[in-house]
Amino acid sequence: MDTTSSDAQQRQEGVTPPRARIFINYRRDDTEFQAKLIYDRLERRFGPENVFLDVQGIQLGRKWLEEVKSHDDSCHIFLSLIGPLWMSIMAARDQAAFVSPATDWVQYEIERALRRDSGICVIPVLIGDDVPFDAEALPGQLRALGEFQQAYVRGQHFESDIEFLIDKLETIARELPEPVTADREEQPPVPVPAVAWDVAPPPDAAHCENVLRQMMDEGSLVLFLGPRMAAAPVGAVEGTSSLPDAEALAAALAKRFRVAQARLPQIAQYVYMTRGRPDLYRTVSRLLTADYEPGPVHRFLARFPGTLAKLGHQKRYQLIVSTNFDTALEKAFAEEREPYDLAVYMASGPDVGKFVHFTYEGPHTTIHEPNTYTSLPIRLDYDYELKRTLIVKIHGAVDGNVGGYRWQENYVITEDHYIDYLSNSPVESLVPVQVLGKLRQSHCLFLGYTVRDWSLRVFLKRIWGGSLGAKSWAIDPNPDALEKEIWATSNVDLYTADLGHYVGMLGGLLSQPTRESAER
Repeated sequence: MDTTSSDAQQRQEGVTPPRARIFINYRRDDTEFQAKLIYDRLERRFGPENVFLDVQGIQLGRKWLEEVKSHDDSCHIFLSLIGPLWMSIMAARDQAAFVSPATDWVQYEIERALRRDSGICVIPVLIGDDVPFDAEALPGQLRALGEFQQAYVRGQHFESDIEFLIDKLETIARELPEPVTADREEQPPVPVPAVAWDVAPPPDAAHCENVLRQMMDEGSLVLFLGPRMAAAPVGAVEGTSSLPDAEALAAALAKRFRVAQARLPQIAQYVYMTRGRPDLYRTVSRLLTADYEPGPVHRFLARFPGTLAKLGHQKRYQLIVSTNFDTALEKAFAEEREPYDLAVYMASGPDVGKFVHFTYEGPHTTIHEPNTYTSLPIRLDYDYELKRTLIVKIHGAVDGNVGGYRWQENYVITEDHYIDYLSNSPVESLVPVQVLGKLRQSHCLFLGYTVRDWSLRVFLKRIWGGSLGAKSWAIDPNPDALEKEIWATSNVDLYTADLGHYVGMLGGLLSQPTRESAER
């Protein structure tokens, strides 16, 4: 390498380099010594305030994770040091996570740098000669490392290689855009159908961008599907024109058994006590087993991973929690040929009181020990990343047969059912630990979830105590003032919108190029 280049001369002459914040990611068992050498050379050129190495850059008294995340989020250039042991350590840590869950912080830092539109320049730096590096063998979220141009720092060529790396970093730094100090251009509200907005406002573009960011960049959004979901049927059932929600089921039961209109748990309790179990379940099953077509929400969720891939983004999978008994969501995923796992709460049969896990590959497992079961497609790390979509049906499901496992009369529907389901034991002995961890670490989007029904509020109370830990959102086509007050005390912002139109807004925004990509 010609060390008389203009960049080298500028360094020798003490010219101030272009400003760039550089984050060094490494494994101590692989490249600790080389990471310190590289830090020393970069620190001399770019200044100690602009180069971060965990053992060098963490201030006394600061929490380690907060400090790492702070520097990771604010960096311009991310160096991933890959030595001779890096691939084998990565594979071993990934396999061990299933037996003894633990966060791989090196992988965590890389995944944060690889987030969509992070604006971070990622450089894999191979440390040593003939370093094994096969991106296709990495966990899904890390395979994008193979798309970036690699740099090399070899033992016998250390000086020339580090000089070349510094030249490259300075070139990148000079091309960084100037800091933007002006306020972000205000986005006009996305038009929505005319509905009553006196209780809650309609969702705007900023809200939709925030939701999509959580779904695409962070993978930290859990979807809750409530009883106000609807879908168009193939054939009408007892005069209904759409997949019956909780209110329609309650109305049908009230009409069939000639009782006063009330909430579904109350009417179901009355029918169960006065007419008996067979009459209740037979009527509910007749209403729910028609061949209903999935609605727009079901189809949006089923298409979401494939849509990301078609648009060139990293695939993200979802945890979808449903209170509904019908199979419209599963049908939508099957029609899209999008893999998913299913976890169903059993309110009857030999596994009563437990969840049963149905894998996409076929086998099923009764979850006898929720606090130790770790075979759901959710990584037990800091972000609880999903390896495949997981649908969790917390109130049971309509009569079904999955992989030879049959169930009938599997509904949490009466008041006694809800009381038994929600109050007889700690939530950790009911909800699988992976689902519980993901819920408590995530933002939530509630679609058609009616919190004025005490049965639905109790489940949220059991999971989060009082308020949800992360800011969350609820979309309801016809909310009332009571729901607004309840959501407000739970750290949830309420918006008024037709659910089909709402997911149409998300889909339209998803397909638009970002401002950053348009300016490149």
